[in-house]
Amino acid sequence: MAEKTKKKAAPKPAKAVKAAPAKKAEVKKTAPVKKVEAKKAAPAKKAAPVKKVEVKKAAPAKAVKAAPAKKVEVKKAAPAKAVKAAPAKKAAPVKKVEVKKAAPAKAVKAAPAKKAAPAKAVKAAPAKKAAPAKAVKAAPAKKAAPAKKAVAKVAEKQVTIAFIGCGIQAKTVLIPNIIKQKSAVVKAVCDCDKVRREAAAEQVNKYYTDNKKAKLATCKAVADFRDIINDPSISAVCIATPDHWHAYIAIAAMKAGKDVYCEKPLTYSIEEAQLIMKAEKKYNRIFQSGSMQRSWREFRTACMIVRNGFIGDVKYVDCNYGNASAQNNKEIEKFNANLGGPSHPHRFFCQWDAIAGKNQTVKAESAPNDDVDWDMWLGPAPWSPYSDQCAPRGVAKFYPMFWRFDDNYGTGYNGDWGAHHLDIAQWGLDLDKSGPVKIVCSKEAHSTNPLHGGRRQFGMQFVLENGTVINHTPFGIWGTVFYGTKGIVAVNRGCIAVWVGKGVKPTAAIRKAIAENKFDKMKCVAFCGGVKYGFDPTQKKDDSLTATLDTFDKYFDLANAKVQLYKSPLQEQNFIDCCISRETPISPAEVGARVSILCGLCNMSYVYDTGFDWDPVNCTFANGTGDPAWLKRAVYRNGWDIRALLD
Repeated sequence: MAEKTKKKAAPKPAKAVKAAPAKKAEVKKTAPVKKVEAKKAAPAKKAAPVKKVEVKKAAPAKAVKAAPAKKVEVKKAAPAKAVKAAPAKKAAPVKKVEVKKAAPAKAVKAAPAKKAAPAKAVKAAPAKKAAPAKAVKAAPAKKAAPAKKAVAKVAEKQVTIAFIGCGIQAKTVLIPNIIKQKSAVVKAVCDCDKVRREAAAEQVNKYYTDNKKAKLATCKAVADFRDIINDPSISAVCIATPDHWHAYIAIAAMKAGKDVYCEKPLTYSIEEAQLIMKAEKKYNRIFQSGSMQRSWREFRTACMIVRNGFIGDVKYVDCNYGNASAQNNKEIEKFNANLGGPSHPHRFFCQWDAIAGKNQTVKAESAPNDDVDWDMWLGPAPWSPYSDQCAPRGVAKFYPMFWRFDDNYGTGYNGDWGAHHLDIAQWGLDLDKSGPVKIVCSKEAHSTNPLHGGRRQFGMQFVLENGTVINHTPFGIWGTVFYGTKGIVAVNRGCIAVWVGKGVKPTAAIRKAIAENKFDKMKCVAFCGGVKYGFDPTQKKDDSLTATLDTFDKYFDLANAKVQLYKSPLQEQNFIDCCISRETPISPAEVGARVSILCGLCNMSYVYDTGFDWDPVNCTFANGTGDPAWLKRAVYRNGWDIRALLD
C-alpha cells in the first residue's frame, strides 16, 4: 500500500491580529520598480507591483483587499497572535518571499505601516461591496470557517499546552516528553486530586527553573478541566485520565478549538469512538492518540516488512496480552494475578494494597480522602463509593489496574496492552480505515476465578474480509506476531525476529519455538530478544536491537521498499510538530478510534460470551447479530453525555 497522504488541520482562532512588519523579501529577474500601491492601505516603500495576493483556507473577510500579486499563496496557516507577511506554502512561516523571474533587486520591504495599529477592532479600508470589518480578515477562501475575532496568516511557533489527568503516565512519560520540546510550553495541569495536580505543577516549574527557563515557571494547578477548556491562552491539551473520561474531555477540547493528545485506549465505548471521529472531522483539529509504539523503530520495521509483502500474504496474527493463569488463579487476594484479558464485573472494593503488595480491609480502602473530588472522578460512570485503588492516595506510584478492570470504567487488558498490540496488528494489516467482519467467540474454558464472573479470558478471534484471522492469546515474549505464506514477523518492545520460508499455521508448539528462538521450519533472518521491558513504557538503549534492525533494513532494502510507513521520532514530539505544521500526526483520531473499537469488540465477546458479524464501514453489528445496546454506555450520570456536545 502507498504511504498515507498527510492532510492539514484547520488553523486555530486567535484573539486579535497585530500587523507585524515583514522582514526582507527578495525579488528576482523583474524590472525594478519604485512603488507598491495598495488600495486605501498604508503606503509601501519601493515595493514591486504585484498582481494578486490569495490567502487560501483563511477565514472570509468583509473588507481587506491586499495589493495584487503573482499568486503568493498562504496555505492553511495556523493562527497566531501576530500576523507576519508572506508565509510560505504548507503553513510554514518564512522570513523571505521569492518571486521568480524578477530582476535582482536589493531588499524590498513589503508594505507594513510604520506603527501598525494592534487593534482588537482594526477597520480595514473599504473594498467594493464590502462593509468595514471589526477585525482584519483575509480574502475569502473556499470552505473556510469565519473567525470570530481574528485570523492568523502564519503558523504558530509555540504550543501552549495543559495536562488533564496527573497520574503515573503523565508524571513519568507525558510531561517529561512534552516539556522538553522546544515549541511547547506547559501552562497548566489539571486533576481532581489536589495532591496530584500540585505535584505536577511543581514538577513542571522545577524543570523550567532547573533548565534556566525561570520565566516559564508559571504553570498553574487547576481542579476542574472545564477551566482548561475555557482558557483561551491554552492551545492544546494532553489527556491522561481514566478511560471513561477520555471522549468527553477530548470532544469538549476540540469544540473549543484546541488540539488534542489523548492516551489509549481512546474511548470507553464503541459509540464514543465514532463520536471522536465525527468531532475531529467537524472541528478539524490536530488529534494524536497515545499509541506510542508506532513511533518506535522496531514496530515500524516489522510493519514495513509485512506491508511490503516480504512474508507473503498474512494468514494469521497473534496479539498476546493477559496473564495465562488468571482464569484458574486461586489466590484471588493477589489482585494482579487475576488479570486476564477482559474486564471484571463491577465491585466496590479491590481489597488489595498495590503499593504494599498485600491485602487490605474495606475500611482502609474506603477511608475518606479529602484531597479527591470523588464525584468528579466518577464523572459519567455510575455512582460507587470511594476506593483508593481507583483513585490512589497521594502522588502516583503505580498503575491502578483496579479501575481498568472494572466494567464501569475500562475494558481490562483489552484496552491496556491490547490497545498497543492490536494497534500494531492494525498497522501491519493496513486496517486504519477498516476492521474485521466477524468476531468468533472463544472456545476456551470458562474462568473459575470468582472475580471474573465466569468470563473466558483468551481465545476470541477477529476475522477479516480476506479471511485473515487475528487471535487473542496470553502474554509472551512477543506482543504481535504475523504469520505469512512466506515467513513470520514477531515484534515487541525491544524485541524483533523474522523467519522466511514456507508458511505455517500457529500452534502451541510453534509459538513456543519462536519464543525460544528454536523454530527450525524456516530460515531465521535475525533474532533479537532485546532488553526486558516488562511494563516499562519508555524505550531503552539496546545496541543488539539496533544491529538487528540494521540487518533487516539491508536484507529487505527497506529504504527503497514500495510502501513507506509514517516515520515519527517520538509520539509526543510528532504531536507538537503537527500542532505547528498542521499536518496529520502518526496516530490521528480515526487510527485511535479504530483500535479502540477492536478493544471494545474483543471485550464484549468475552462479557456477553458470544460472537457476531460486524460492519466495519458503519461500525455496527451486521446480519441481525449482536445488540446495539452493547455499543454504548446506558446512562451518562450527572449530565456528562458526550452526545450533547455535538448537537
